[in-house]
Order: sequence, then C-alpha cells, then structure tokens
Amino acid sequence: MNRKIALLLIGIVTLYSLATSIVAVKESEIAIVFEFGRPVRVIDTAGPAFKLPNPIQTVRTLDKRIQLFDIPTGEFGTSDRRNLIVSTFVIWKISDAKTFLTSVRNKEVAEQRLETITTAEIGAAIGATTLDRIFTTEEGDSQVAKIFNDISTAANHIANQELGIEIVAIEPSHIGFPKQNLLAIYKRMESEWEKLAKQYRAEGQEQAAKIRSATEREVRELQAKAYREAQATRGKSEAEAAKIYAEAFQENRQFYEFTRSMEAYEKILNKDTQLILSSELPVFNTLLQPPKTHSLQ
Repeated sequence: MNRKIALLLIGIVTLYSLATSIVAVKESEIAIVFEFGRPVRVIDTAGPAFKLPNPIQTVRTLDKRIQLFDIPTGEFGTSDRRNLIVSTFVIWKISDAKTFLTSVRNKEVAEQRLETITTAEIGAAIGATTLDRIFTTEEGDSQVAKIFNDISTAANHIANQELGIEIVAIEPSHIGFPKQNLLAIYKRMESEWEKLAKQYRAEGQEQAAKIRSATEREVRELQAKAYREAQATRGKSEAEAAKIYAEAFQENRQFYEFTRSMEAYEKILNKDTQLILSSELPVFNTLLQPPKTHSLQ
C-alpha cells in the first residue's frame, strides 16, 4: 500500500514537473524566466521552450507588439512667449525585457514614465523654438515634423536606457492656442493677411501700369504707322487724280470745263436755292450759251 502511494506521488510530481517545464511562447509575446525571483533568461521566439519546473524557475510573459499611448493635452510656451496647447501620442514597444521588468514591471507604470519623459522633451523643444517655425503662411516653412523628430530621438534615448522601451515615434495629434489667446492671434493673422493683400495689390497695380504703358506705346506706334501709310496712299491718289484731270483737260478742254461747272452747280444749288447773279458770270456760260460743236466735214 505504501509503495503504491509513493509511486502515485512520484507520478504526480513528474507530471507537474513536466507541465511546468514547458513554456508555450506566442508570436506576440516575450517570455522571461525567473529563478527564485531573479530574471535569468529571455525567450523572444515563438514556440515551445523548456525551463526548470516550478517553483525553481517561473515564467512571466510581456506583450512585444507596438503600443499606442495618448499623452494628455498640455500647455507649453515658445521662446517668443507664445503659449500653445499640444496633444501628442507615443508609439512604443519593449526593447529590453529585463530592464523593463526591473524598472517599471508593467504597462501602466511604463506609460506613466513615458508621459513624464515625453512631456519634458516636448516642453524643452517648444521652449527652444519660435511660433513662426510652427505656424507659417509659407508652404514648406513649418518645422513641426523636424521638432517632433528631435523629440522622438531624445525621448527614445532616455527610454531605452532607463525603461527598456523603444520609442518608435512621438507625433502631435493637435496643436492650438489657449482660448484666452485666440482673439489676439486672430487679429495678428488678420493684420498679416491684410499686409499680404496690400503687397499683392501693389504688385498687381505695378504690373497693370507696365502693361497699360506697353499697350499705349504699341497703339501709338500702330497709329503712327497707319497715318504714314494713309498719307502716302492719299498722296499717291491725289497725284493720280491730278494726272487724270490734266490728261482729261488736255484731251477735251470744253468737256472738262463743263464737268467742273456741273459739279459746282450740284454743290451750290438745290430745290430751295434762290440766286440773283449777273448772267455775265463764267459759271453760267454753259446754261446761257450752247456748247460749241465741230461741224462735220
């Protein structure tokens, strides 16, 4: 009977030892093996692993996936004495499991320490910069990305050494102004936009004046050219007309005088015209004297 009990106890102890000697590590976990409360080994590959049975060696697992932690909104001052409201989030993961367990032991404490480190680095970085490096009207002039990249680098150095945590990134989720400062900021923005508007209007007026001046000069040149061409054409026409008149006068002087007289009558006489003139005037020769004809031989 005693032998059976002994064998049963040995079997139970053996099964317990085997059960507590195998560790199943998940893909998303890190397993830390403790020996009498002191960490002696880190298992970071998924699958079964072996250790000494409990209570000689125990196991604790940690989540090795990337974590996201929102930092509470804080108020920070720039170097030119402008207050900003900044909300950020931290992306982090465990880089050294032993350091993590000895310094913070769990996620809640780790996030408290991360909040302290991150807030201090944000305050230092924003306190060393000016408002116009954060908010600007010119595309590409904002230094927000560089500022938070520097914050991430500095905070990661501290977190790695002290907490066993790698900070992947610290990014802003909101950057704004305290409510009591908004009115003054809006007035300043309005003043800056008004200044830009005046500058653009002045530049536009200057450009418009240049265009008008160039257009007027071109118009004057075209008019002068057209006038010269018109005068030249008129001169040629008048010369041609004089030539034609001279040729007509030479060929038939009486017909030329008759035509000119008819043109004069047309200009000075109409249905309401009443004239008392001497019949001796040459202009009436055609009316009072029949035209001379050449007898046919």
